[in-house]
Amino acid sequence: MSCDPDAVINGLAVYTGGEGEPLLLMPYPHGFVVSPMIEGSLGVILQELGYQVISFDPPGTFNSTRRPLLTMAEMLACTEETLQHFGIQGAIDVIGHSMGGLCALGFALEHPERVRRLALFSSISGGSAIWRNGGLPLSLSWMDVDFWHSLIWGLRLMYGWGSLALHNKMLNLLYRHSYANKDLALEVEIAEADKSSPIPERDRFPREGLRIDYRERLPQVGVQTLVCVGRYDPQTPVACSEEIAAGIPNAGLVIFENSSHNLFEEEKDKFIDECKKFFQ
Repeated sequence: MSCDPDAVINGLAVYTGGEGEPLLLMPYPHGFVVSPMIEGSLGVILQELGYQVISFDPPGTFNSTRRPLLTMAEMLACTEETLQHFGIQGAIDVIGHSMGGLCALGFALEHPERVRRLALFSSISGGSAIWRNGGLPLSLSWMDVDFWHSLIWGLRLMYGWGSLALHNKMLNLLYRHSYANKDLALEVEIAEADKSSPIPERDRFPREGLRIDYRERLPQVGVQTLVCVGRYDPQTPVACSEEIAAGIPNAGLVIFENSSHNLFEEEKDKFIDECKKFFQ
C-alpha cells in the first residue's frame, strides 16, 4: 500500500516528508520498486537525519496516473515540476541511488543551476557502464542459474514481454543481489493471478538507460559530489562509481566494505556519518 501524495499535478504524484533543509530524492525510473521513494528505507533514513525529503512517483507508478513516456527527458521534466510545486526556485541538494542516481546525474548535467550538491549511491554514468564494468549478469558465473535468469528475464521485461509473475521473479533476484547479508533481502510473493497480469510499463525503461552514456560529460558536473558504493555490489560494481568519481572534478569516493547494492541499509551508521559530513 503506497502512502498518500501531497498533491497530484496533472497526473504526477509529488511528496514531501520530514522537516528541515529540503533535498530532492530522485526516484527510480524503472518498475522494480515496491513503494514510493519517500517511504522506502533511503527516504526514511534521510528524514530521520533531519531533512525535508522531496520526491515524486514517475508516471505509471503508484499514485501517478500520467501516461509514461519512459525517457530521461520525462524524468527530468517531472523533477522540475516537483520542485516548482514545492516552491523550490534555486539550487537544492540532489540524491540518487542506483538508476535513480543516473537520473540525478542527468539532472545535474542538464539543469546545473538547480543542483547545489550531488550525492550518488551505487550509481552509474549510463546503462552501458554496467556492461563496461562487469555488472549483472556479468558479475555472476555463467554456471550460476541467476546469470541466465538475469540475462533472459531482464531482456524479456525490457522489451515488454512477460507477466507480473516474471516481473516479481526478477524483483526477487535483484533483492537477493542487493545485500551482502542475504537475510536482509525482501521476498515478494508471487500469486497465481500474477501469471496473467501485465508487467509494469516502467520495466521497459532500461532500454532508455542503455542508450544514455554520460561518461564523457562527467567533467561538466561543477558541484561538490559524494559517490558511495558497496564493495560487494554486483549490480553497479565499484568500477562504476570509480568511473564517476574520476570524471567529476570535485567528487569524493567512499567504499562501504561490508555492503552490496543497498549500502544505506547494510551499513546504516556509516552511511549516516558520511551524509552528515557531506551535507553539513
